[in-house]
Amino acid sequence: MKIINFSPDMYEEVYNIWVLTGLSLGSSDTKEQITNVYHRNPNTFLVGMLDKKIVAVVMGGSDARRGYVHHLAVHPDYQRKNYGKVIMDELIKRFISLDIKKIHLFIEKSNKGVESFYRKIGWILRDDLKMMSFVLER
Repeated sequence: MKIINFSPDMYEEVYNIWVLTGLSLGSSDTKEQITNVYHRNPNTFLVGMLDKKIVAVVMGGSDARRGYVHHLAVHPDYQRKNYGKVIMDELIKRFISLDIKKIHLFIEKSNKGVESFYRKIGWILRDDLKMMSFVLER
């Protein structure tokens, strides 16, 4: 799998993978919003390609201290072939090059099974934090 930076013209194909994998999508996942993420994080918003087809995607972002992982997804036809780990490893390398010291990700409770994937590739579940949100758009 070849890993390249996302570009806005890939949006429809990436969005389709997110839908196929059951990610919870909303108003922050429009083409305009995703393009904004790309402009702020052009080197950590990645897609994995096989024969000119996108098979994996991950949006990485940072606040210059911590890295954040959003919407890691592998097309269902390509799951369990190590592509999720490969794209995550590349994202981690890029965070290291930005001097990021800690990386966080969020897992929706409804996304059964993904926690075991992350544990398998070295992530730990924290129970010392709670996430809170302030939703601007309702």
